[in-house]
Amino acid sequence: MNKKFLIGCIVIFVVVILIGVAIFFGVFINIRNNMTQKNVKIDQEWSQVQNVYQRRIDLVPNLAEAAKAYLKLEKDIFKSIADARAGVAAAKTPSDLENATTEINSFIRDFRVVVEDTPELKASETIRDLMNQLEGTENRIAVERQRFNEAVGDYNTYIRLWPQSIIASRYGFEPRAFFEAEPGAEKAPDIDLNIDETTTQSK
Repeated sequence: MNKKFLIGCIVIFVVVILIGVAIFFGVFINIRNNMTQKNVKIDQEWSQVQNVYQRRIDLVPNLAEAAKAYLKLEKDIFKSIADARAGVAAAKTPSDLENATTEINSFIRDFRVVVEDTPELKASETIRDLMNQLEGTENRIAVERQRFNEAVGDYNTYIRLWPQSIIASRYGFEPRAFFEAEPGAEKAPDIDLNIDETTTQSK
């Protein structure tokens, strides 16, 4: 009787251990899969961010071409466009992306000022159409940046909670960076977009 009872206890103990191990590995696998899925979600959102940034860069040559008769471009904006395209494609973090588009952002800001100060440009249907496209693209950029930040926030919070934090540390799941305004980003580098007075007077 005692022998059967002992065997029964051992069997129950082994079953409990096996169930515990199964639950542990089930939880472990679930957590790791969730981390991977959230990380992939960030990468997908990042691709969308890159796409809309490239779309905005693609509009800049058309803006420059449409207004070239009124503008003096002291810097080669087309070289800046090529550099920005390459930089956006290679960017791995939000700061990389912002750094890659610094001159393009400056050009667009200054271009808007010049358009406002130049009646001929404001009256141009081509310019208006391009500016509308630009506004739509920048709205899309704001949306995609927000979605990216939401995905990053969800992932970062998840990997910091226990027991996820243990697994994240063990398997190299690091926090991801948000989109944030860079220090001094409000001060754009100078790109001379002065109205070409000679050309304007000849109009």
